[in-house]
Amino acid sequence: MLSLISCDFAKSYKICQIEKDCPSSVRRRLFDLGFTNGQTIQKIQKSLLGKVILVQLRGYLLSIRSSIANFVVVQEK
Repeated sequence: MLSLISCDFAKSYKICQIEKDCPSSVRRRLFDLGFTNGQTIQKIQKSLLGKVILVQLRGYLLSIRSSIANFVVVQEK
């Protein structure tokens, strides 16, 4: 298992969990956005400075900070 930030681009991954040390407000927001266990996610693109990544989740594109993406644990499908 690895974090979302260290995944390869355009590969499908399955969300396993959100890290335990993730702040509760961030965890709640991730759940609201659809980051639930078992969902398929793809890392599409990274910003020039590497601070933001673009992911595809549940049929929509979403940009999240790299610091938040470190809390998402994924597994290759």
